[in-house]
Amino acid sequence: AEDRVLARVCAPSLSEYYAGIHRSAGVTLKTDAKVVGFDGDTAVTGVRCADGSTIAADMVLVGIGIQPNVEIAEQAGLDVDDGILVDEYGRTSDPAIFAAGDCANHDNAIVGRRLRLESVPNAMGQARAVAATLCGQDKPYREVPWFWSDQYDLKLQMAGMSQGYDDTVTRGDMGANAFSVFYLRDGVVIAVDAVNRPQEFMAGKRLITERLQIPREQLGDESIEAKALGK
Repeated sequence: AEDRVLARVCAPSLSEYYAGIHRSAGVTLKTDAKVVGFDGDTAVTGVRCADGSTIAADMVLVGIGIQPNVEIAEQAGLDVDDGILVDEYGRTSDPAIFAAGDCANHDNAIVGRRLRLESVPNAMGQARAVAATLCGQDKPYREVPWFWSDQYDLKLQMAGMSQGYDDTVTRGDMGANAFSVFYLRDGVVIAVDAVNRPQEFMAGKRLITERLQIPREQLGDESIEAKALGK
């Protein structure tokens, strides 16, 4: 639906990289496309798009679930805004009700704003915080958002939220399918996308947590080990 792949989560350079990978594997990508319906009676024969075109198909994979279902929360009188609003303990506007996971819009102290995240690590981390609080051991949820995606033999690991970045630094070689893109705002690392570079993913999580200002020359210098960045 966006004008490039991974548009919500990464820089244009990484979108171009992944688009190239898919096209080289024989995949046809159709961007900025909205699906309006399907052709076929007993079996699908095509996918109709908003621009009037139809894509022939005998199998369709439909990804759903991006919109949070908050109807029950609204009926219960809870505060909602792009999900169920919760504090750092998972508590809703009703102190007797908690929410966690994809439906919960929480105040993330590390990112510095409210977030509703659709990821397994977030759901598990919030659940641990809620469980501890229910057991009388208040445990705030304060973790760096992180995600992953396995595409072909490429493992993409992402930490932080890159929205609002004003500079990027690429470390490694995209052509060798092993590199990282660091996102900075005012010289501070706010996110990292690591492709087949787990050590830089881990280093990125630390840098984001510590909110360090790091010279971009250091981030791009592969002679400096990832674990030594910012130290």
